[in-house]
Amino acid sequence: MKIHSSKQELLNLLGIKDNYLYPNFSTKYKEFPKPKKNGGTRLIKPPNFNLRKIQRTILDKILYSHPQLECVYGLSKNKSILHNAKFHQKNVSAQLLILDIENFFPSISKKSIHGIFRKIGFNKENSSILTKLCTIDGSLPQGAPTSPYLASMVCVKLDKEIFNYCKRRGFVYTRYFDDISISGKNILDKHAKEIEKIIHKNRFNCNKEKREFFDFNTDKTINSVLISKSGLSVSNSYKKEIAGIYKKLLAEDSTQNKRIFAGKFGFYLHVNKKEAGQFLKKLEKMNL
Repeated sequence: MKIHSSKQELLNLLGIKDNYLYPNFSTKYKEFPKPKKNGGTRLIKPPNFNLRKIQRTILDKILYSHPQLECVYGLSKNKSILHNAKFHQKNVSAQLLILDIENFFPSISKKSIHGIFRKIGFNKENSSILTKLCTIDGSLPQGAPTSPYLASMVCVKLDKEIFNYCKRRGFVYTRYFDDISISGKNILDKHAKEIEKIIHKNRFNCNKEKREFFDFNTDKTINSVLISKSGLSVSNSYKKEIAGIYKKLLAEDSTQNKRIFAGKFGFYLHVNKKEAGQFLKKLEKMNL
């Protein structure tokens, strides 16, 4: 990656003029709540078309030049939510600990992002420009294309510390955005507490309500993906949820019900296309 030492070189790369940087950036984002899979909502802040295009350039021309750790998932097609689940498939008969980092993107400060750009070689002025283009209200916005990659660059120290802690004990560690998965034998409560200490030391907090533990020879789900020796699927509770939404859709053919069903069933298709197709046929037969 070429480090653009002058301000003008950086602006040229991004395809913007100097005056683009000065208006209030809050007008360049929209905010809306998005339902979480496990209940509650998260605040999504997508940028407008022009800013998104600039952020994509930052991602493609600058950030992608810095590879991520092997234990980090969710940043490319080759490291998807399914790849993350498959990595723990070898421990399907063992134990699984799931931890959730609370308010992941909002917890990453503007100062930390400025430090990342300084660390990869940009001078103070250009680091400030890049930081302004990638943050809003003093933190990373969830919904910007640059946010996941920048967040993982901030989390390198965290990931290395947890990875090494787990490796010494024979555990497998991965992180998919704000979801931490640890599988292996003899995962004790003391291990969970030590890992939570590492997370806290790195200026993050755990959402203790979302902490999950799956014991030996039990069904295990990672990010709503059910893992088994035979392959990947979704849980029975997830299937019941889809069936319930399908019934609502039959009763009321509304845009909202269509959108919810498409999202839920689309995820099932993504996880296991053949099984999802068979499940849909069963639903259709039940309602003939």
